[in-house]
Amino acid sequence: MQSGFQRAGEGLLASAERWAPDDAERWGRWRETLSSEQRGDVLLPLQAALSGLVAFRHLENHPLSVPVSDFRPHLHAVNVAFNWALDLAGRLRPDRSGPQGHPVGADASEPEASLIALERSLTDGVRVSQRLLELPMVDAASFQASCDLFLRDLSRNVFFRPPEPLEFANVRELVRAESLSPTLESWKNDAAKMTTLIAFLALVRSHRFLGIADRQIQEDDGIYLAHIVAASVRRELRTLTRFLLVQGVETLADEFEARLLSLGAHHITGARAGITQTSRELQELRESVEALAMRIHGRARTALDRPLPELDVEGSVALEGERLRNGIRELRASAKEAAKELRRITRPGPPDRQAERLEQNLHQDIWAFRFILRAFVAKASVASVGADYWGDVGNVDFVREFVRHYRVFGPQLVRGTDYARRGPLARAVSDLAAHDAIGGPSLNLAARECVLFLEHLDIALEELESAQPDTAPFDKNKAAAELRGYLSAAKERSVSERVAAGAFGEVDPDQMEAG
Repeated sequence: MQSGFQRAGEGLLASAERWAPDDAERWGRWRETLSSEQRGDVLLPLQAALSGLVAFRHLENHPLSVPVSDFRPHLHAVNVAFNWALDLAGRLRPDRSGPQGHPVGADASEPEASLIALERSLTDGVRVSQRLLELPMVDAASFQASCDLFLRDLSRNVFFRPPEPLEFANVRELVRAESLSPTLESWKNDAAKMTTLIAFLALVRSHRFLGIADRQIQEDDGIYLAHIVAASVRRELRTLTRFLLVQGVETLADEFEARLLSLGAHHITGARAGITQTSRELQELRESVEALAMRIHGRARTALDRPLPELDVEGSVALEGERLRNGIRELRASAKEAAKELRRITRPGPPDRQAERLEQNLHQDIWAFRFILRAFVAKASVASVGADYWGDVGNVDFVREFVRHYRVFGPQLVRGTDYARRGPLARAVSDLAAHDAIGGPSLNLAARECVLFLEHLDIALEELESAQPDTAPFDKNKAAAELRGYLSAAKERSVSERVAAGAFGEVDPDQMEAG
């Protein structure tokens, strides 16, 4: 017998699926006829293949890091995916088919009939793509036209048409009802509840699809299958980023504001007395959701940037496969961490735990940002000396990167520590954002303001450590690891900016512990 929360979780999952009630009932009956192996090892890979074929038709979902004129490798990838999906569909077919392949006793509205229709569409797709591959060259228009023949059939398939990004079918292959956060069921804001559930399911699906792509690389022509599935993930995460930035921030903020205001304003212990928990929590939430969305966007752009290997080029596939596998595993780990982060920021906990967590975050951010400030001041001093002697500040890539770091850490630290010179500091950093106008005077002014802010943060850190209870000591090793991770992620924002983003380099752990 299901518990009340399990029934509520089932209701949440059902509300996230696209099925009409009658179709949901038919699909549920058919799904129960499948073995656990078919549900776990066949159904989701088939959805990954079909979603990938839909996404791969559009060139924006390709890793076009180099100009492409011949799309034969891409058409070969589609052909391989057709054959893979055809094999998966055959493993789902029940052993009770009639002479022409029609399931005995099933009508056209049943999943079994949709499965037969899918097999026919895939067979036609294999035939068409194989004929086109006999041409000496395939241009973009021919490639897309060959995909459209299959996609037109697929769009009419009731049960095996893959969902669009942020739409879901078969969510029970992604998550169990009892694993959903109990917090969601207690929320009053339905929009916030669905926003969180949709984002979480999208990250879980991307994680699972990437795992499928990783496993396929070792198979024959597996690198092409991996590119097909990666196209679906690239499309999903790009849509998820926009969804979080446009809708996620506001709907979650509305929910948290209602919850926090119902609890009343609580001052953060150990921090300065001018900041209430409500305003600090709301601001932290918005910044956390925005940062989460941008991390997803950056990793999806850089991790899956390997081009498709050319056909009939010996010796290149194994190396390209290993490179693609590394990118897939990197993005898969990022999707898993993003899902954990999403659950963390949408589960505030009781007021005393919220205040404790906010204080810990403030402590860690102060501790980490001081290293970035010191690095900038040192580099700015050298550059300003060069301007005095040679009239040129030299390479100022580090300035652009500092401005980005400041936008992540600076505003919340200014508010969280009640810094009195917030206006002069913000203006000095804003002047650095105009890359063409950077010179000795602007660098000197920014360096002076950063030195004052650094002194203020040193004092704030001493106050936090003196008020820290013995039962919860500040973990400098963990903070150092997270700072290294943040700096590493900054290096990978895009291929063209990795050198500039690495201007601060890695901070030595021994030096950090000494801080």
